[in-house]
Order: sequence, then C-alpha cells, then structure tokens
Amino acid sequence: MASEPRQHDEAGALPLVTDRRAPERRSRPYAPPGRELEFEPRTALAAAVAFCGGLVIVFIFFWALGAVDVGEAVATTSVIVLLALVWLAFHLYRSRQDESHVIRRERERRGF
Repeated sequence: MASEPRQHDEAGALPLVTDRRAPERRSRPYAPPGRELEFEPRTALAAAVAFCGGLVIVFIFFWALGAVDVGEAVATTSVIVLLALVWLAFHLYRSRQDESHVIRRERERRGF
C-alpha cells in the first residue's frame, strides 16, 4: 500500500520524500548539542571502582551463604580485601570532593 506524499501550498515548502525510512529522514543517535561522544577517563574510573564494589558485595553474599570458606580461599579473600580498600579510598576521596562543592555553592548562594 503506497501513499502519495502531501503537497505543500506554502512558499519554501519542504522537498517531498516518498519513504519515511529514507536515510535523509533518519535522526542520528542522541548527543548533547555541540558535543560528540568521546572517552571520559573520570567516567571510566567511576565504572571501574563501582565494579570493584560490586565484586566485593557478591563475595560477601556467597560468604554469608557459606559457599566460600575464607580460611581456605586466602588468595581470593586477599584480592577481595584489596578491591574493598580501592572502593573505600575512592569513596572517601569522592565524598570529600563533593562536600567542598556543596560548601562553595552555599557560600555563593548566601553572598560570601
């Protein structure tokens, strides 16, 4: 079932396109105006630290169920402790950075 394209009576009308799926009618994936998709190291670092925290949570879950014996899996336990320390260090660093921004914004809002 083919339909005829509508005719525009106005001056400067848009050119007629017979197929709505034509390449010139497709929109590109969303990107903020004036900014293309690019690699951001801070986002990658945040994702890696979140992954470390997730692995720690999974290990604690299986340890609580009794599927992992901490005494027998010394190497695994030490790696998990290291990942937990990495997550904790970045969490503390990030919380201190966010706190300083909040204080600065409050001072600006009050006129200091």
